[in-house]
Amino acid sequence: MKIIIMCFCCLYSGALFASVQDNISLCEAIAIVAGNVMQERQDDVPLSVQKSIALEYEDGARELYEAIVEDAYDLPILLNDAQKQQAVESFKLEYFDYCEHAEVSE
Repeated sequence: MKIIIMCFCCLYSGALFASVQDNISLCEAIAIVAGNVMQERQDDVPLSVQKSIALEYEDGARELYEAIVEDAYDLPILLNDAQKQQAVESFKLEYFDYCEHAEVSE
């Protein structure tokens, strides 16, 4: 799954992150999206809501968003706010690191 995500990061990132400020990197934008998805996961937002959000994106960006959602929703909802915040930050960092590695590998 992570390989698929990184391929989409490299190939289809523009449409997903068009609304993000131009002065931040692609990897930062991916990390922000991943963090938002994980925050919603920790807030117990139903998967169906995430799936409807995914429909707003173009094909490649949709697949990237869906992959992030799938990864986030494979993880449990944690018990307290500190654990939830740590999960969000860890998830963001994980995606940032995957993206940075994929950019260097190209």
